[in-house]
Amino acid sequence: MSRYFEKTAHKQGLLVENDRILDLNDSKWAHPDGAELWYVDPELNAGSIAMYDPNVPAEEKLKNGNARQKMYMDQWWAAEHTCDIKKIMVPGCPEEPDTEAEVWIITPKNAKPRKNRALFYVIGGGIYAINPNSYPIEEICEKHKAIGIVVIYRMSWQAQYPGAINDLHAGYKWAIDHADEIKIHPDKVVISGSSSGGHLGIAAAFRLKRYGYSPRGIVTVSAQVDDIEKEGDGWYTGIWDSVEQHDALMQYLGRNFNSMRVGPEAMPNHATVEDCIGFPPTFMHQSEMDPDILHNLEFYGKLIKAHCFTELHVYGGAIHNNAVWASVKMCGERNDYSDQVLKMYDDELDYCWKYDLRRPWVVEAYKEAFKKKFGIE
Repeated sequence: MSRYFEKTAHKQGLLVENDRILDLNDSKWAHPDGAELWYVDPELNAGSIAMYDPNVPAEEKLKNGNARQKMYMDQWWAAEHTCDIKKIMVPGCPEEPDTEAEVWIITPKNAKPRKNRALFYVIGGGIYAINPNSYPIEEICEKHKAIGIVVIYRMSWQAQYPGAINDLHAGYKWAIDHADEIKIHPDKVVISGSSSGGHLGIAAAFRLKRYGYSPRGIVTVSAQVDDIEKEGDGWYTGIWDSVEQHDALMQYLGRNFNSMRVGPEAMPNHATVEDCIGFPPTFMHQSEMDPDILHNLEFYGKLIKAHCFTELHVYGGAIHNNAVWASVKMCGERNDYSDQVLKMYDDELDYCWKYDLRRPWVVEAYKEAFKKKFGIE
């Protein structure tokens, strides 16, 4: 059988076999209430792609990345804020003690004098950009009367794995150690983030678990959990598809890319079921056409097998950044459908703070079974 090759839409220089790759660049696949943001002009994304393009020199990425980050931060600090925001440099984590991390403490005006809920929010951006202007962080903190903790972690063009995880570890440790100072309840910290923010939030939770921390819960949107591309058809949608995820994670992981030499602190689906025992309550929101959706389902299955409290919501006809997420990620015009998704997201944050959904008895039962299996006293 002869095979035909063509360039995939919006992917410069990429050759694909057209009887293997299914191109879904057509809003007919979208949910009718989320179709208006389906198509993204690839030229708008060109600057982003260059930040993890393996053909772009590291020096150019560093120069352009610094300029981009300065633009985002200048915009953030010049804006009118409804919360009090303090920037603090905190000591590095135990695995990189000499590298400080930048942490923002976001205090809404409706915060209590002490012992507030805490939202450990991880900003997304493919681990190549941090744009706080693209996420309604202050709005979430005000709505839930929670103190926001935001770590400005190092991006992949600044430091490969585990740089970002080390920074998040440092920020979380500092917040717990200084709970009284920043007026949070140390046992009511919920992790949340979208896109790479979701990925890093879940991955950081594995690191924190190893150090004895137990967040109250995790709520993520469109987290990528694996560096192995999904089986079957590739979903080429014009923004954060399987090719872009491949290149971005290859830059982040370096020689560890697509390798089991690193565990869930790098990519959550590298976890075994045993790794997941004792993992925090986890709520995951995913798009049908997220590039690693099947691996998200696999990871969810591991949490179920480990008897973690977990829920998974998959939105049909949604790509990574379409208007289904408009109310959660500020990536389009809000509508009834996106507001429904937002309500579920808000409810899940509240569930984590209001109820203790952790299951310590599972850990104890596992320890006993382990001792019995191997004859350990």
